[in-house]
Amino acid sequence: MSGTDETQIVTLASVPGQGKTTTALLLERHFRGQGMRVACLQMNKGQYDVAHYLANGCDHYTIPLEATKNRVAFGAWVPRGYDLCTFEVTCPYSPFGAPYLSPLERYNEIVAFDSSQDWRTCVRNRMKRYWKQRPKDPEIDIFALWDMVHAKEVQRVVTKTPGALAGPCVDTALSLRHPEQFAYDTIKPRMTLPRSDASAMAVGAFPAEFWSIFPRLRWYRFDYASFLEEYRHGKCDVAIIGACLNERLKIRDRPGIRTVFCYQPSVYHNLARRPRDLPLKDDFREIMSAIRDRPVGGPICTDGSAFSGYNNRFWTYQPYPDREMIWQEENIVFCNGWIMPQYLIRDGFLEVA
Repeated sequence: MSGTDETQIVTLASVPGQGKTTTALLLERHFRGQGMRVACLQMNKGQYDVAHYLANGCDHYTIPLEATKNRVAFGAWVPRGYDLCTFEVTCPYSPFGAPYLSPLERYNEIVAFDSSQDWRTCVRNRMKRYWKQRPKDPEIDIFALWDMVHAKEVQRVVTKTPGALAGPCVDTALSLRHPEQFAYDTIKPRMTLPRSDASAMAVGAFPAEFWSIFPRLRWYRFDYASFLEEYRHGKCDVAIIGACLNERLKIRDRPGIRTVFCYQPSVYHNLARRPRDLPLKDDFREIMSAIRDRPVGGPICTDGSAFSGYNNRFWTYQPYPDREMIWQEENIVFCNGWIMPQYLIRDGFLEVA
């Protein structure tokens, strides 16, 4: 850490499919090889991508939407004690991606080699697929936030290149070129997580902050069969049933573990997921203004719209609209979405001695 308690942050932003996560992992490996402690930050994407970071032994942290209000709020979710942070932002041209760039002055735009000659067309096509725009929906302004995002200091990083380029890039052999040319910003970290000696086990995708809280945690990756074999015996203090894409997966056992955090409530309950074909009817700029100006937990978009799953007290996507964001049945705490451990501690569902 510097004398000003500020830490360098390398922000990587782009639409899906351009190589952000791969670039972040290569940067983490590069700087860790130089003896630096690196924290890998990511905007709240729920279960997606976190397993890639965990599998590579990275220290991963989720930045929630509420952290985008200003630099102080952002720093409250950045962990102390690291020399450098990488920060991955998906869809910076959307109302739920652009806010993450607001507290920062510069970032790196990740562009795949094949897309680099006609980047705006690539962005338009990717955005329409990402939001699953229906033919009967009113045409949305894909580039509503383009000028705002590009008003910052932007360094283009080209990925999937056939060889080395003059600027920062990642080639098809996954070689990181010219990392010194990436755009760097600074942030003042203010987050410290409590630590527990309790034994813990986990499976699937879960907020990696649990690993910081429970250093003795054993992760079974996505091997639910092996996890359940141990889970039935109930010999650990805390168990985490992480999320996966298999909605048909069911668990009958309710062992006597002190506390179970379940991020896939459908393993114990038959629940209806939020429809994926809701209309796109919100103005991107209005959502941005609501996120910036309204208290956390206030409505930020129209009920019944494609973004209405964020209208809850945590501003995190709520997959099962008919259930609370958190509810408890005996020793099992159900998390209806990517509920951060910090929220569980704050609301009394997670006690750390």
